[in-house]
Amino acid sequence: MLLSSRERRELAARGHHLKTSVTLPTEVVADHVRQVRNAFAGGDLVKIRIRGEDRAACERAAAEVAARVPCEIVQRVGRVVLLYQPKKDSERP
Repeated sequence: MLLSSRERRELAARGHHLKTSVTLPTEVVADHVRQVRNAFAGGDLVKIRIRGEDRAACERAAAEVAARVPCEIVQRVGRVVLLYQPKKDSERP
């Protein structure tokens, strides 16, 4: 699922007000994938925080979460990542 730049901007604007719903360590992301999947039950956007000091480790952890859930990374600002997973019964924004 590839998002256009327009869709990314719209989703980022919608997700701006969201609070972080899941905090993950960079080391054992696989153990927390279920938490992220459960967070998507409340909507199509989820904001997560990745604990870690290394920027590259945070990027790898975000990519691993996106691949395992599966979902799309809309935006990453520092250690906060906005994820998008379209609802089964709705279309993309």
